[in-house]
Amino acid sequence: MKKKFQHIVFVICAFMILSCTKDLNVAPQNIIQDDVVFSNESAVTAYFASLYDALPIEDFNFHPYGGPQYWMQDLSDDAMNCLNDDRMDIGSGISLGWWSYGPVRNVNAFIAKIPGTEFPAEKKNQWLGEAKFIRAYYYFGMVKRYGGVPLVTTVQNYTGSNLDELKVPRNTEKEVYDFIAQELDEAISLLDETSDGTRANKYAAYALKSRAMLYVASEATYGTVQLNGLLGIPSANAASYWQAAYDAANAIIASGKYSLYNKDPDKSSNYTNAFLDISSPENIFVKRYQYPDKTHSYDLWILPHHGVGPSIGYGSRINPSLELVECYEYIDGTDGKLKYNDAAGNPIIYNNPSDIFLNKDPRLEGSILLPFGDWKGYKMDVRAGIIDNGNTITSGDYNTLYQNMHVIGLNGIGGSGEVSQTGFYVRKYLQPAYDKATVVNGSSYQQYIDFRYAEVLLNYAEAAIELGKTADATTAINLIRDRAGIKQLTEAQVTRDKVRHERQIELALEPHRFWDIRRWRLADKLLNNTKLTAILPYQVLPGNRYLFKTKQVGNPKTFTPNMYYERIDPGEISKDPQLIQNPGY
Repeated sequence: MKKKFQHIVFVICAFMILSCTKDLNVAPQNIIQDDVVFSNESAVTAYFASLYDALPIEDFNFHPYGGPQYWMQDLSDDAMNCLNDDRMDIGSGISLGWWSYGPVRNVNAFIAKIPGTEFPAEKKNQWLGEAKFIRAYYYFGMVKRYGGVPLVTTVQNYTGSNLDELKVPRNTEKEVYDFIAQELDEAISLLDETSDGTRANKYAAYALKSRAMLYVASEATYGTVQLNGLLGIPSANAASYWQAAYDAANAIIASGKYSLYNKDPDKSSNYTNAFLDISSPENIFVKRYQYPDKTHSYDLWILPHHGVGPSIGYGSRINPSLELVECYEYIDGTDGKLKYNDAAGNPIIYNNPSDIFLNKDPRLEGSILLPFGDWKGYKMDVRAGIIDNGNTITSGDYNTLYQNMHVIGLNGIGGSGEVSQTGFYVRKYLQPAYDKATVVNGSSYQQYIDFRYAEVLLNYAEAAIELGKTADATTAINLIRDRAGIKQLTEAQVTRDKVRHERQIELALEPHRFWDIRRWRLADKLLNNTKLTAILPYQVLPGNRYLFKTKQVGNPKTFTPNMYYERIDPGEISKDPQLIQNPGY
């Protein structure tokens, strides 16, 4: 019988499976045929590959607007795109949509069918726990975008005469978050304590609960209730949600199962390697890739194009801002503002241009390729111009010469195209083991870390500070700072803003910043006709000395208040008039 599903984009594909498939490091199979799915354990594994692959993880293959040249990091104050942000309209409210009831239907079908199968009870419970984790994650992906969405927890079938029954109204935002918490509690009770990291275990469910409860607690504390609760959380519930986030994070901490990566005595290298070492004790839940079956193109799009990147073009798409760089403190704990001028206001001339970053938090160099920094033996050639006897010479074209010298650097700053507009490039997650000659589309396969222990500590610290548990927040923050190699904080120094600052640094250039300033209701203030800032290194003649200036660059970013919730696709509303559009659209 032909079926039609309201709210659901669902495709039934022919099912082919390799019976030897035992993991998720393969392209998923789009399957739903009950007799095949539940025929053997390998078929269930393949089905889970499809369910996991549909998770709204903002990994290497997640791009605003759907194009690979756009990245989540470019939507916040962390970074801008090398295309000068000419197509990065972060105020549109439609770039991050994930209204995805097809995957919801698939997991609903699995949850409904698995109890009645003949698999051993232990396996069924584990699978049911995974399915509940996945369903909670799907709904978290929607509620953090849209607020309240329809809670569909059973398989909807069109019989030919029940169309009105399939038109489901939106639940309140609180109801959706409470459902997520309940699902994860049930998952925690069913899941094993160990896994290979690519499939959910008990602690992955705790990690998702900690993150989700942090978001809903923020909504209750800093947001407002709208549309009779379809948007927003009553402030009276804030403390209970902060406590839920705290408790979930604490369960992971108390277990002793995970720890911060600490294998390399060099703090900068240690931080870099924490994202590349698949055996890291910090990894709770990861998305693993395997060449050539399941790959991504992160290195192609992020490596500096000139000098170190692939010859085919592309690259340089995430340009960290000077604002982010100056958020990194010095190792003695002092403010991270760079030293451009001396006490008298005169420009400091550096004999070694890298010295302007001397004694900064080692996570800076572990996350960002700095001007004149090293990448596999290549020094990043980032120069804005030349100063000769007080005269400033600059150019928009690398081929322009002055006294047989290139006026600007091969890697910027200046000119157009695939060079950094800020003077900075991304280092985090780049794989130095790849030869640039082989970096092409779909050639990268380093794993993406969705939940790591450092985030859990930060979730714990944020919930603790909001609950008045400053001592607990201090302990967690100092674990992270100790791993980083910077000065420990006293309890008196740990405030809400300090916890948020530590979160920005530790999670820099991961997809968290956009969502954090959004849930704290700071985005419309931080990004209000805001231009980001570049560093401008000028070579001072004679010799190879440098002084530094700054300049705002790119098009301004504006986050309008309606963007605290995404627009629901009008096509969905036309199919179901019971859906109510979010304000401002």
